[in-house]
Amino acid sequence: MEQGKEKKSGPVIGLFFGSFNPIHNGHVGIARYLLEKRLCAEVWFVVSPCNPFKVDRFLLPETERFEIVKVAIKGIPGMKACDIEFSMPKPSYTVDTLRVLFDRYPGQQFALIIGGDNVPDFPKWKDHRWIEGHCDIFVYPRSGIITSVEGFTSMTLVDAPLFPLSATEIREMIRKGDDISSLVPSEALSLIWKLYSK
Repeated sequence: MEQGKEKKSGPVIGLFFGSFNPIHNGHVGIARYLLEKRLCAEVWFVVSPCNPFKVDRFLLPETERFEIVKVAIKGIPGMKACDIEFSMPKPSYTVDTLRVLFDRYPGQQFALIIGGDNVPDFPKWKDHRWIEGHCDIFVYPRSGIITSVEGFTSMTLVDAPLFPLSATEIREMIRKGDDISSLVPSEALSLIWKLYSK
């Protein structure tokens, strides 16, 4: 089968996988960009219980991170929180989640949304060739990282806005009691403080 042979036509749902520990304005900004540029008709924030490449002892329980995402994007057209991986075997691999989504939504076109820092490791992903053959992949920039998608037929670099801080740095700011109000969605600010400062 040629790459791309299984890709569908029609409106695209962008799948933004991540731990969202916590979700911040950078995540929402990337989703807004893809929606405004009509690269995606919807963006689903797929909250991951366990990332196979990331072991983080400061990871908040997935149900709490999911609740924060829901509150953060409530009322924003085209954005949705997705907990599909919560009922799947752990660790959760992107390709397994995609196969479940394709089965659940036959005929739907999905695209992946990944950061430029993930591109070098993409060949290490489980069944990465299957992913490329079934999904377009939108690659957003990461500060200080020069990204090339040469050799990846399904990847497209998008000029989404850069975000100055990572979720790790935001958690550290919370620990120090610093002001994060400009870094996270205002709707979720109080919940983020409550859950991450406990």
